[in-house]
Amino acid sequence: MGDFNLAGITQARQIHQLEIYEKLWNDAVSAFESGEPKLDPHLPDKSKDVRRGVTLIFRPGANVRNVVAGFTAKLAELCPGQYFYQPQELHVTVLSIITMTELWTQEMERFQQCRPIIGGALSSQRTFEIKFRGVTASPDSVLIQGFPANNGLESIRAELRGAFARSGFADMLDRRYKVTASHMTFMRFCFRQSHSDLKRLLAFLKENRQTNFGECEVQKLELILGDWYASEDRVETLEEYPLLRPISEP
Repeated sequence: MGDFNLAGITQARQIHQLEIYEKLWNDAVSAFESGEPKLDPHLPDKSKDVRRGVTLIFRPGANVRNVVAGFTAKLAELCPGQYFYQPQELHVTVLSIITMTELWTQEMERFQQCRPIIGGALSSQRTFEIKFRGVTASPDSVLIQGFPANNGLESIRAELRGAFARSGFADMLDRRYKVTASHMTFMRFCFRQSHSDLKRLLAFLKENRQTNFGECEVQKLELILGDWYASEDRVETLEEYPLLRPISEP
């Protein structure tokens, strides 16, 4: 993890986030060096992908999206034909309410029963800042590392999990894994590249392990129904939740 430093973020939280991103990175390096990134079988033809889910997310500010778009253009030159998220599709997952599944319609009735819990849990939550610093990767994707500047996002997740548990809906959350990071996925592999291309990709990503993509204040969360990629043409915004302004210090 080296000398990576983020002013304003507590050391313990910074270390936790970096450990997550470092584990992903090490797995990705092994896959790339062996010439075997994990390909997404649904991307060659998304029209056949019927998986859907309900997710609570937030989106980065325009300043961050613009920087990411410029970076994505450079990466696309190294990886032509791979799948890249559009700037308006970039997001950070807060919690997955209905995990992506082909049987999502069967869970919608139960979701409607627990939906009021979300609004209640978020009614007293406040805005928070997030910094986007550096890239990491997994065997199937490339990601931008996010670092909340305080415990705002952690508090929101804890409040939601507690509210769902108290109402008897705890089993709906964290079905794949417990979400604790705050990254943005912006590229996925959909076809094989040569060893030489993967070596160039890996070198480029190493050069940008600490690139600054900017920061923003998260002022609202969105509840969306969409596909695995949050594709703009497949996302329905179910509700938006404005966050309260921080308490002003005297």
